[in-house]
Amino acid sequence: MIITKVKKSYLDVPKIPKEDIIKRGLYTLEYNGDIIKVGIYGEGVRSNNKTRFSSYRSMGKNIKPGNGSYKTMKIINENIKVGDIIKVNFIKLPEDRFIDGYWWKVDLYFEEDKLKNSHKNTLWLN
Repeated sequence: MIITKVKKSYLDVPKIPKEDIIKRGLYTLEYNGDIIKVGIYGEGVRSNNKTRFSSYRSMGKNIKPGNGSYKTMKIINENIKVGDIIKVNFIKLPEDRFIDGYWWKVDLYFEEDKLKNSHKNTLWLN
């Protein structure tokens, strides 16, 4: 997926098609080959990559304080030029597993920290 700065204070974030919805995972925002943000999606009951990026989509059209997406979109808007793009990479994590009577799932926050640490020199947002 590609986020494009269309004009000052307007970032176009495309809709994620139904067939590309991922329940839980990580995402990276990449600008000019550098990872500038690492995040997670899928922690809430209805959370997935589509719902996470619909929040960015709304904020990209009208960048003003309101929710957690504001800071991300504000920083991106301030640091890229009209016509520049941000590449979004989705990383799907393994599904929950039922083993010996217990549900096991990947710790999203642990995986996010590992990925952040591996890109700590290029991150704009943490």
